[in-house]
Formats: sequence, C-alpha cells, structure tokens
Amino acid sequence: MSAISRGLKDIELIKARFIYLHDNCTFNFIDEGLSVKLLWSMPYKGDRMITYESVYPTESQIMAKSIINKVRGNPKTLSVFDRSLKGRTLTVGYLECTDNSPFFLSNRIGMVSYDEYTMADGDVITIVTASDNFDLIRENLSDYGKIMKIQIQSLDPASINGKPRLTAMQEKVLGKALEMGFFNYPKDVHLKEIAEKMGVSVVSVDQYLREAQRKLAMSYLNG
Repeated sequence: MSAISRGLKDIELIKARFIYLHDNCTFNFIDEGLSVKLLWSMPYKGDRMITYESVYPTESQIMAKSIINKVRGNPKTLSVFDRSLKGRTLTVGYLECTDNSPFFLSNRIGMVSYDEYTMADGDVITIVTASDNFDLIRENLSDYGKIMKIQIQSLDPASINGKPRLTAMQEKVLGKALEMGFFNYPKDVHLKEIAEKMGVSVVSVDQYLREAQRKLAMSYLNG
C-alpha cells in the first residue's frame, strides 16, 4: 500500500448523486426530451470558466443554431467560441461567469470527480469527495438552489485509481471512433469505415474498441 493510500485511510470518501434545481444553469431553457452533458469545465482567470457541453438529440442545423443563440443570450455567457454538430450531438464550448455554478461551488471546496447532465427536471450531479467536504458543498449549493433525491454511498479510498490506462492504439482507435460518430445513435459509421480510415483490419478495430470500453467501464463501476 502506498503512503498516499495509507493516509487516505483516515478520510471517509463518498459518492453523492442528487438532482439540483437552480436558476444559474446556462441551459435553463432545456426542453423536454433534450439532454445536456457537461464534458468538462475549468476555472479561468478568477471569476470565469471555460466550459464544454453536449446537447442530444440535436435534430438539425437550424435547431443547433437556435440552441447556440440561446446560450449566447444567457446573461452569464461571455462568448461562444466553439461549436460542432456530429450526427445528432451538438458540442458547445463557451466562456462564462462562474455565477455560483454547481461545478464552481464544488470545485473550490475540493472533489475527486464531478459529473453533471441537465434534463428537464434539473441538473443530475454526481460528486466523489471527502464526506466533510460534501457537507460544505451541500451547504453552499443550498444557498443558491434546492437539492433533491440525494443518494450517498461510502467508497473505499483504495478504489480511487484515477484515469484508466489505455494503450496508445486503444486511445487512438477510441478517439477516431468518437470523432467519426460511432457512438452516436443511430451510428454514423460502422467498424469497417473506421478500419478503412485508419488502415487496419476490422478485427483489430473491434478488439481495440472492446478493450478500451472494458477498461473505461470497469473504472467507472469501481469508482
């Protein structure tokens, strides 16, 4: 056992999942049937954040343009600097004021991981953090919104192993599959098209993808 793992034995880690209702969501215009997934967010120069989110299903370029205009029209949005539509998934990158967002409130206190997606009934948030930290996170979030349907489970600190390690080829094939729309529904491409694009056999693509997905699934389920 590493020194870090031995030190963590004194800390109670938890995974908390809850629905959060608040008025500071950039996608507070969300329509029933749409799902917004936070891909990543990063504090930037103090009171701002760079954020990437995906919107699914985005059925057309017209719909994508409407969504982007609504993001631009949100008072907390400073600029939209990136957007792309692949299949029915719209990805939007924008600069925003922190404005007491749940990610900002959680990140400044401290957490191991953060996952968020937005549905018509609110933000569904999953946080892994120390139990003491979560008491502070919950207190801060409650100042700006309402926490509902909270579920908390204890975690073994030794199970937090960080990012799963993919081989260079597994990562390359996984990235190409994602880029070409293999994981969209319905699929934009199949294994054959990915294999032709990369100059490898269909069997190899299938093998690399399955192993990469297995590693990612095991990492998610174990932590």
